[in-house]
Amino acid sequence: MAKQFAVLGLGKFGSEVARQLASDGAEVLAVDREPHLVDQVKDVVARAAIADVTDRDALNALGLDTLDAVVVALGGSLEASVLCCLHLKELGCKQVIAKVIDAQHEKVLSKIGVGRVIYPERESAIRLAKHLTFTAVLEFLSLAPGFSIVEVAPNDQLVGKTLGESQIRQKFNVQVVAIREILLDKWHVVPDPKTVIKDSDVLVVIGRDEDVKKMARET
Repeated sequence: MAKQFAVLGLGKFGSEVARQLASDGAEVLAVDREPHLVDQVKDVVARAAIADVTDRDALNALGLDTLDAVVVALGGSLEASVLCCLHLKELGCKQVIAKVIDAQHEKVLSKIGVGRVIYPERESAIRLAKHLTFTAVLEFLSLAPGFSIVEVAPNDQLVGKTLGESQIRQKFNVQVVAIREILLDKWHVVPDPKTVIKDSDVLVVIGRDEDVKKMARET
């Protein structure tokens, strides 16, 4: 089942997040009070709505508490952002992630229980989408067009196997270029195929976007 997200506020940052999430196979609800902004993304997301996201009743009507996460990507109004986030927390949304404009904005949101904030840049939007869509992906970096390098947390099927036994390259057509041992803060660059994968390891993988996505879905 596809993950479900809402993006509230469809400026440059919000629309980019919505598009990336939809591109990665998520079901996205895109919301803004401006009809022309909603029109720009309505054809690429699962649902789009025109609503004032500072209005508690309007938010409640959207059923946001059933979604995996809500991204608050409002513009430069600190008051609107705080009010929206406060309503979302009161409505019981599982995860609220908010765009912030400065450290003071971040501090205020943390006080009302917003667990994650982001500063608006296009790369942040892309990385956020990857984190939300593929839970195994810890870090994401776009390389040349069509290629990516990611940090992936191994699942139970990989833990305890050697790198060679895992057959990651054969199954997904990607290359494990390094293994990072979290507990020891130690790196193994170009790891030996006999290296045993532990549950505290992070695999650094490079490959084509579609192959990386496939591995992230299945690990």
